[in-house]
Amino acid sequence: MQILLDKEEINKELPTIISSIPLPQSAKRIFEILCQEGPLTSGDLEKRCTYSDRTIRNALKKLIGIGLVIKVANFSDMRTSLFHVQMMNAA
Repeated sequence: MQILLDKEEINKELPTIISSIPLPQSAKRIFEILCQEGPLTSGDLEKRCTYSDRTIRNALKKLIGIGLVIKVANFSDMRTSLFHVQMMNAA
């Protein structure tokens, strides 16, 4: 059985998670921001860091590709998507 880790558990494990994954620094920073602040749009991420829109899109693509982040519809603004941390813990 698999359960989702809650935000507190993710933040506690964050340094270990980030250091153990071979990702560009930009993807690690985007992942860290999503862990700390919760679901965000790419525009929200751009406001919270100094990376360009293209760098953020590439980082999100890598994080989605390895299953750390998922993209879901933003029902409050259907022109954008929300990005969520998708961490699974074996129970």
